[in-house]
Amino acid sequence: MQQSGLGIVGYGGFGEFTAKAYAQMPEVKIVAVTDVNAARRNEAASIYQATAYETYEQLLADPAVDIVVINTPPWLHAAQAQQAALAGKHIFLEKPLATDLADADALMQILQEKQVRLSIDYVLRHVPIYTILQKLTASNLLGKITYMRLENVASNEALHADHWFWKRQYSGGIFIEHGVHFFDLCNQLSQSEPADISGHAHTAEDGRQDRVMAAVSYNNGILANFYHAFDRPAILEQTVLRVVMERGTAIVTGWIPDRLEIEGTLSSEHYAELSELLGVELNITTVPAPEGITGATAGEIVTAQVTREDRTADYSQAVIGGLSEFIRSIQDPAYQPQVSLQDSYASFRLAYRAQQSIDQGHNLAY
Repeated sequence: MQQSGLGIVGYGGFGEFTAKAYAQMPEVKIVAVTDVNAARRNEAASIYQATAYETYEQLLADPAVDIVVINTPPWLHAAQAQQAALAGKHIFLEKPLATDLADADALMQILQEKQVRLSIDYVLRHVPIYTILQKLTASNLLGKITYMRLENVASNEALHADHWFWKRQYSGGIFIEHGVHFFDLCNQLSQSEPADISGHAHTAEDGRQDRVMAAVSYNNGILANFYHAFDRPAILEQTVLRVVMERGTAIVTGWIPDRLEIEGTLSSEHYAELSELLGVELNITTVPAPEGITGATAGEIVTAQVTREDRTADYSQAVIGGLSEFIRSIQDPAYQPQVSLQDSYASFRLAYRAQQSIDQGHNLAY
């Protein structure tokens, strides 16, 4: 098997985590590392028998590097991805694609001109719970999606007032720095392009925009709400995605999710199909017709719960899954990975337009 040479840019905590995942992959080899911290890059080079480079430009000049993995802070992404593309390297980029739409558009143009590939490491596309949810919504066993609601309440304890996270020029804001994960996921679940968006925000007394909300309508009629807050203790962090379908609801819990609960009604002839899709047994409850509702009928309600015990392992495997698909798309141009370049751009554009809607104070078309 021909191995692709990886050049890792940024070896902080997350870079170290993902490098351990990449090292498990037979189709890649970590050949180069750069980081502003000399001790960190030298440590990585020693672990993976790679070359430590002082500068990004030196890493890009290494002919052994086929794919550049960029783990740097958001404000560096677009410029570093452009440099990699101009050097003829493929790019596996941590979110977001950019912090400014003009930079994202310029990057897309360079990628097309240089005929190199780029994908965002959208791990949620590859974790088991969301893989099951994708199959469930695509099956229409509980009908079509009508509404989605994402609530992400996160900690601000590690984010002091002067942290770059709060500075728009560095992070792009909460929607761009963090919300793109869920814009991408819901775009994929909707199987439709967004039509318009309305954003709102709360600004704390110290000037930090710590809570953001957006309402999105899709061209196929699906409605969605996204709420992200960084305003509470870490012990209270929680992420919940609710997907409402015509004949049921799915609720996913956890940033890297560890639980999927479904409730709905469907023909008994499809019980086995649903059970096989979920990988668990169904609970069936016969319910009488609700009193006082004209035309209401009795029926059977189906419930089920899928759980995962090791979210860290799921996270690691999702990183592997994303890079593996990306490599396959490089080797076989006809292969369509789960996260395409257009997906990467669409999620960023939606996040950017959500922030623009907040800034301008009115609805915007996608």
